[in-house]
Amino acid sequence: MTVALDNAAFLPFKLDPIGQRVLWLRLDETQRREAAFLDDRAIPKNAEGGWAPLETLLSRTADTTAPAHAIFHIGHCGSTLLSRLLDTWPDVQGLREPLPLRTLADAWPTLDEPTSRLSPYQADDALRALWSRWSQALAPHARSIVKATSSCNGLIAPLMAQQPHLRVVLMDMPLRPYLATLLKSPSSVFDAASAAGERLRYLHGHGIGTHLSLHQIPLHRQCALGWLAEQMRFDALAKGRYGDRVLRLDFEALLDDPARELHRVAAHFGLDTSRVDEAVASPAWGRYSKAQSHGYGRDDRAHDLALSMQTHGADIEDAEGWIAALAVT
Repeated sequence: MTVALDNAAFLPFKLDPIGQRVLWLRLDETQRREAAFLDDRAIPKNAEGGWAPLETLLSRTADTTAPAHAIFHIGHCGSTLLSRLLDTWPDVQGLREPLPLRTLADAWPTLDEPTSRLSPYQADDALRALWSRWSQALAPHARSIVKATSSCNGLIAPLMAQQPHLRVVLMDMPLRPYLATLLKSPSSVFDAASAAGERLRYLHGHGIGTHLSLHQIPLHRQCALGWLAEQMRFDALAKGRYGDRVLRLDFEALLDDPARELHRVAAHFGLDTSRVDEAVASPAWGRYSKAQSHGYGRDDRAHDLALSMQTHGADIEDAEGWIAALAVT
């Protein structure tokens, strides 16, 4: 394992804070490109790798002048599509939703509490070491772009503080289509509700909804609450000390004018903007981004959203009104 871990083909695939260990797995260029999620669904048959002490990660922070750039987002807003479109650039290696980042994001809010499995120093070192390894793109690529899970947005500021050359795209969409997207899928509602605790904590920290507890809030409002929290977080990042390294991207704008918005993203990430037309013509537009074997285009999405707005119209209107009142309290 010692020799293997010096090979960038091995990724830190899982982080186990209880056992203080890391699962390292070999994933080749094709396996990385095909994976919509770098979690159990991406583990190949006869996988090569194994568990090793946490120190094997913390001791492997390499200096790099080209850290992986990142896509952070609110969830179910086209971020996987954007990541696959960026795969059009031959020098880009896309890494989608690596599991250790989610583990760190779950741990981060409680690092100063006695129940934390990781010390603040371990967590900070782990984030730095993970990003260092994910920045080591496999040939023929020269640059990695990591698409995080939507529950990882609490790590954006710490990560940007660590990585002065990191650039980030923050992706979202307006509240109404966001709610319609979530409410048409129970699994999407579950994803949003799973992140609602951290998002409510963020709102409380900024004086919003301090009278609220999560158990009091119905699920459709939890979805809207998460949207509000991320709007506030993204706005603060874009206007803050790292604002020159942040690009806001609206999924609806990307659908309306792909060439314009992809040009903005490519320029932000320092990619060759002459390849935007190739990305606009990518077959990824007509496929379900998380399962490329399924056809799903812009017309399919528009139909599904219209149906969802009819089916869940009362909940959408209720959540919109509730958020409007909450935002001004």
